[in-house]
This record gives sequence, structure tokens and C-alpha cells, in this order.
Amino acid sequence: MTAGPARPRATSARVQPRTVLVLGGGGMRGMAHVGVLKALRNLGVRYDAIVGTSIGALVGAMAAGGYSVERMEEIIGGLNKDDYFRLNFLKLLLKGMRASSVYRGDTFQARLTEILPDVAFSDMEVPFFCNAVRLETGGQIFWGAPGCDEISLVDAVYSSCCLPGIFEPYQREGFHYMDGGIVDALPLRFAKSLRPDLIIAIDLTVKATFKAPNYKDRVVSTLYRSFEIAEEIIVEQGLHMHADDRTVLIQPKVGHLARFDFNDVPEIVRLGEEETIRVLTSHAATRNLVADDLELPGLSCPVVPRDFVSIRIDSEACIGCGNCEMVCETQAYWTNGDKAEVRKLSNYECTRDHACARNCPTDAIHLSNL
Repeated sequence: MTAGPARPRATSARVQPRTVLVLGGGGMRGMAHVGVLKALRNLGVRYDAIVGTSIGALVGAMAAGGYSVERMEEIIGGLNKDDYFRLNFLKLLLKGMRASSVYRGDTFQARLTEILPDVAFSDMEVPFFCNAVRLETGGQIFWGAPGCDEISLVDAVYSSCCLPGIFEPYQREGFHYMDGGIVDALPLRFAKSLRPDLIIAIDLTVKATFKAPNYKDRVVSTLYRSFEIAEEIIVEQGLHMHADDRTVLIQPKVGHLARFDFNDVPEIVRLGEEETIRVLTSHAATRNLVADDLELPGLSCPVVPRDFVSIRIDSEACIGCGNCEMVCETQAYWTNGDKAEVRKLSNYECTRDHACARNCPTDAIHLSNL
């Protein structure tokens, strides 16, 4: 596999592991991925392939296609919601509920043509893959994989980004394809199939310990939130099954943002950059890769070892329902009486999927050192 672009500050004495970068889905929260890429460059951490889902496919395609971080920041800084979301007015008027989408996919595709690099999969600076789901079979496809790379970058990214009911499915050879996050919003299993030494995975799903976006009782808002809940559960299961000591998980604190909030993009980028620095400089698998002379003025990222997750239960709020024991794959809880108890106050096996806190009906579980 071709080595990734050279990164400043890396020292020749350091052995760089073969690394796959996984950029998860999350709508406009995915602008945090640009901050992740900026942090990787400044830390001197290389990547040898990119796997993207949905918005992660968009940002990943720009990075793998050779765009600098500065150019990506310039592009996303100019994004306007009206440039991407135009009502499918005529089809809605003529077909009503038989219309295939709320918004026009051709408008989205036209914008992708303007902002994505004009390169084939075979000409990427680093190997790039993005997923979509085939609606007829429910099967997942990874564009860029052998036999699946004879497709334009615009079509591949569009198919990975088009949310069900929001944009029309991408059609190819009699099949219809939609957002890869439907089946795998953080494709660790595919990343592991590339046999890397290290996986750096960026999870943007909304977690219970972060402030959730405001939900509005409207058709589109309900579609978005339903999709996000499915994403959370799929990522939760993926982390249970595939996260291991080769996986470094980064979860930027952007869960408070609405899925398509185009405001304050620079702040989203900053949050992605800061969280990446905090994790990579404190994680056992990556802290030895970071340049010794690292200087990042303006960022406050305390280096705290992240080898474990601290768990606490509010006994007054706990009702002893047993959900935490049921969903935790690391046996960190038990419910032997009226209240749940923590078996692992410092849980070194925790996959950081937040399943326990998300499924607690009284918000009695508090996680820290995440």
C-alpha cells in the first residue's frame, strides 16, 4: 500500500506503523474531520489509507485526492446550505408521497463536482474507500476496493452521502445505492481487512454523555434523528465487535450540533483538532509517534492517560432496571439488588461506545476520562 503524504514534525527515528484512518458519518459535524487532519499533520502522524462514510467520504476524498488542510478549510468555510438542499418541488407537487426524495440530488451532485478533486480512485495520493448500501439487497459496497473502483469520485461520494428520503438514491447498473451509514457509520471491520498496524477512527455519532441536538417534531427532523439513533446503535455494536488494542478512537465533542447546522464551521474544525491532539498525545498506541518538539499555541489539551474509562452511578437516580448490565460487553456492572453497582470503577476494557449511559432511563450513569 502506498505510504501517506509526508507530515511535518515527524522524526526519522520513529517507526511509523501502517495506519488506516476511518472517518465516520455525522452530517455537518463531519467538518470536525478537517480538524482531525490538521492535527495529524501537525503531530507528525501519518496515514496510509482512508476509509470514509457519508460526510467522512466527502472529507476523506478531498484528503486522499491531495487537497491541503488549508484548501479544505477554505472550501468548507464557504459552504452554504442552500447550495446543497433545494426542495424537489416539482416531483413533490406531481408525485406527492411517490416522490423519491425531499431534496434534489442533482443539486448536491453539482456541488460535489465543484469541490472534489478531479482524480480517479487509482490516482489518489493514498488509497481511498467509501461505503454505500445497495437498496435492493441490503448489501454494503466499498467503492475503491478491487472490482469497485471504476466509478467517478463524485458518484462514489454522492452514493455514500445521500440520506434515505432526503436525496434520490444513486443508480448504477440497475441498482440503487444510498448512505453507507445506514449499515456501517464507522467501518472498522473493513479497515481491519486492510491489515493495518493501527486504526485511527473518528466517531461523530451523538452520545448520551454529550448534549444531544434539539429535536423538532417535523418530518425531516424525525428522519434525521431516526437515522442518528440507528447510527449510534450500529457504531455501538461495531465497537463491541471490532475495537481492539490496534484501534484509537477519537470522539470530538460535537454532538450538540444539529445534523445539518452550517453555522460556526471554524469552531467545529477546532473541536476536531483539539480532541485529536488530546487523544493521540495520551493514548498508549500513538503517544510515541508524536514529535517531541510539539508546539501548538492557542490549544489547551491537557495530556491525561486515556487507558481506562471512569464509571460512576448516582445511587439516588438509579432504579435498578438492569439496562447497564445488559448492554455492557465488558461486565462493568451488576444489578444484584435494588440498585446497580459498578464492578469496574476504572474500566480498562471499555470500548467507549457509551451504550450504558445512553440506555440508562434516569441518566444515573456518568462516564469520564473519555
